[in-house]
Amino acid sequence: MKTSHYFTTAIKASTLSIAIIAAITLLSSCKQNQNQNEANPEEAILGKPSEVNYTVAQNYFIKNGAVLPENHKITDQETFNQIFGMATTMGENGKPTEIDFEKQFVFAVETGPVQKETTLVPGLLLNHYDGKLVFHYTVKQGADISYTIRPVLMIILDKEYEHIDIKAID
Repeated sequence: MKTSHYFTTAIKASTLSIAIIAAITLLSSCKQNQNQNEANPEEAILGKPSEVNYTVAQNYFIKNGAVLPENHKITDQETFNQIFGMATTMGENGKPTEIDFEKQFVFAVETGPVQKETTLVPGLLLNHYDGKLVFHYTVKQGADISYTIRPVLMIILDKEYEHIDIKAID
């Protein structure tokens, strides 16, 4: 019987030791994370940026005299039709991209009038968890042309992002 008692006591002591070691490890880990967060408090609060999915709208142009809204968002069909026209072309991908304003909205950027071959290339749309999205894009210019164009880049987003500020960076 005494051996059994010693054995049970040893198991209890061993279990207690493991629990103490686990608690010390957990506290040490929490302290290390706290120190890292103190070094970069914004990351601790905001988290790391995450990519937001979007669709590029194809085969549209800005109508003469039309002006994009200050926030670059178009949230309804009527406003969209006042600003953009359809540029249907031949071929499989010639139809303008469909937009369902019940579930989606458009964010658009433009260069303004230019007399160069110009393309706006979409990049990442990031959620920085600070109440803002950041849309990265690139402006590529080529040779001079004899006429004026207004290059535009439109992306289609889910309505869930409609009330979040979006900043465009080229």
